[in-house]
Amino acid sequence: MTEITVDDFEQGVLPAQGRFKVASPCSDPKQRSSAAVFEVVQGMDKSDQRQALAGLKYLLKLAQMGKPFGQLLDKKTVHEAFEPFYCELTKRDETVWRYRHGDIRILFYYAVDKVVLLAHTLPKRTDKLSAKEKNIAKQAVIDFLEASRSEAGIQWVK
Repeated sequence: MTEITVDDFEQGVLPAQGRFKVASPCSDPKQRSSAAVFEVVQGMDKSDQRQALAGLKYLLKLAQMGKPFGQLLDKKTVHEAFEPFYCELTKRDETVWRYRHGDIRILFYYAVDKVVLLAHTLPKRTDKLSAKEKNIAKQAVIDFLEASRSEAGIQWVK
């Protein structure tokens, strides 16, 4: 897991106290560059890459304010991505949220300690998410929750 920061897009920007920590799982536990969000964006076409990176940058700037995104943006831009799902691990419903930036959808989950897990990033030109897209986001949340409850806890890559 690694924190995605404004400094990834604009050099010299210091993280704000009280911010939401925007995080992405890593495919390689020793390489920050293996963050899933970066790998997914790399697989997009150039125009979608530009939109996705601009959307991530804006989301990171909002995270610096330390308020839930729904308090900073309208309901058309940020809302539940799909119906909350029951998680066996937590024994409760968990909610994945959606942030829209043009044709890009960034799916995220509010975790404990002001962590925002980036669950999936995708170009979306239709209203409905596919079952596959929902399952990718759900699995990212479950994987995060399992890691956070493991003996080792979340392993952060700097």
